[in-house]
Amino acid sequence: MTDHFLTFGIDRTFNVDRDRLEKRFHELQSASHPDRHVTEETDRREQALAESSDINAAYRTLREAIPRAKHVVELYGFPISDQKSVPPGLLMTVMEAQEKIAEFENAKDREAKQEAMNELIAIVESLEDQREAIDEEREQLAKKWDSAMHSNQLSETEKEELGRMAQLISERAYIETLRISVTATRQGKPAMIQH
Repeated sequence: MTDHFLTFGIDRTFNVDRDRLEKRFHELQSASHPDRHVTEETDRREQALAESSDINAAYRTLREAIPRAKHVVELYGFPISDQKSVPPGLLMTVMEAQEKIAEFENAKDREAKQEAMNELIAIVESLEDQREAIDEEREQLAKKWDSAMHSNQLSETEKEELGRMAQLISERAYIETLRISVTATRQGKPAMIQH
């Protein structure tokens, strides 16, 4: 796995100085942009194109908090795809959302449709509250992690922190997918709730 932090020459942290990151991005792109190498050998032009592509991918990952956090935990060996457990409370919300979506779609009269819509609105509000709580915990964990020095040999506590961060990122993605599905239904679009 490519370490995008190495590409930019910055510390592997959950929070980054976005202005510094953007400045570094422009510096790296300026030096490696394929247009600067049009008169060189084919191999060097292809290398410049690959470098430019790598820099773009690294920047896309590092500029936003969630993709950056996902990248950090995966670099330490905690792939988000391995996070299969969804909290029971969220599973209850999924089942409730599916039920309300079906009620909304199958409602025979305006009153029943409006009642189902109101319940869907309440579900979206609940999901937004859950997402905010996850973001708060994720941000606290990130600050704690970033304030400590870490070696390549992680302690049990560090492994637990990264495992928890991976779980939070996974839960957040699940909540976001569910929120988008419920919102789509409210807007009269098809919803596909996956779990």
